[in-house]
Amino acid sequence: MPAQPLTMSPNYRAVIRGIRELHKLTVDRQEDSPAADAVRDATDQHWEALTESERKRASNLSEDLYSITDPCAAVLEMNPQAQAKLIEAYEAKQSGEWDRALDLLRRWGRFIDSSLISYSRGSIWTEAGDLETAVLFYEHASRLQPDSGNYLAIFLYELDQVDPTEARRRAEEILREPHGFPPLAVASAAEIAFKATPTLSAAESTEITRRLITILKSTLMRIEAGDENERDRSARELTVGLLGFYHEFLGEMQAALDYFSRGLEAKPFNEGLLVARGILLYGSSPRAVTDFELAVQRGTSVIWPYFFLAHRFLVDKRFEPCRVHCEKALGMPGSATVKSELSEWMAIAQSELGFPVEMVRASFDNAIRFDPSNQRARRNLAAFEAAIRPLPEGAWETRSTTLVRALGLAETTLVRTLWVAEWRFAA
Repeated sequence: MPAQPLTMSPNYRAVIRGIRELHKLTVDRQEDSPAADAVRDATDQHWEALTESERKRASNLSEDLYSITDPCAAVLEMNPQAQAKLIEAYEAKQSGEWDRALDLLRRWGRFIDSSLISYSRGSIWTEAGDLETAVLFYEHASRLQPDSGNYLAIFLYELDQVDPTEARRRAEEILREPHGFPPLAVASAAEIAFKATPTLSAAESTEITRRLITILKSTLMRIEAGDENERDRSARELTVGLLGFYHEFLGEMQAALDYFSRGLEAKPFNEGLLVARGILLYGSSPRAVTDFELAVQRGTSVIWPYFFLAHRFLVDKRFEPCRVHCEKALGMPGSATVKSELSEWMAIAQSELGFPVEMVRASFDNAIRFDPSNQRARRNLAAFEAAIRPLPEGAWETRSTTLVRALGLAETTLVRTLWVAEWRFAA
């Protein structure tokens, strides 16, 4: 069972917010300013309402934040006891013992490089559910190791979750001088910049996307010209995938396919790229079904492989696997339109398999509930109600393969977002 985030009371949140503000003022050498005094005064009343455990956690966080404003101390030589305690900290994090994990890092972190300590603290606070605090430690890690594309990419990703405006500003700094930053950070900055396109005009979106493609192509050349190592492969994977998605956004499907395939040549089981290529190929190549099947075999948590395979099975009149895939897909995150389609296909499969009338009717009702504008589901339900089962051949109305593919393409923003998020946790 996944570890649960911290439960944070309103008073605790107010105190932690004050501690973070004081940290930022300290970084700006304003710890003795009237602004800092005002923050202290505002948090005093909330401090009095904290439980003992909340006070201890807040005090420890203050200590950790003050430690990253000081010059980094020399790393001590690792010894068996320290190694055991640091392994213990990792195990505490894995089990959701956030305070214990942080305490062990606080006591034994002097045996590890300061950037790794800050990164570890950031990852603990992320999983504990406090992204605003995590960002401060990720930023410190990236500042100590400016050549680490991984640290900077993760900092940008988390910053985008809590302060999108600041994340876009930081991303633009990178995109103005992309050759001065690690490729992984450039790709992450490009994705943050691209997220602004839905709010812009078509001309502005196209202009931004073309610019990002130019930057990413140059970055890809830089990656491929460098020495091969694991981090470069990670940067290449993200860069190639984003190039595919951005060409797809511009309607340049062959270029998108080329990049998705290029990425899969290097990493054949990348679920995000399998799904993206499968959607583009659906209805025109049997490779699409293979891509979706591979994603399912890899245990993907994305709805799309199940969605398209369910439709394929429905078209082929393989009703039991259609029903099974609909059932699995309906338990995953997806839009109301997609879930309406799945519920309707489920109802058709259930009817053909001889399921009780009440179950078939309930599935049709779910399709209409998910999307009241789904008139085809209403017509199919009416046909089901009026007919003597089994229904005659061709009685059901369904979306064509072309329309199903179009629905998938219309929602590829979700595919890209999920892929980037899953890549971030795997990187």
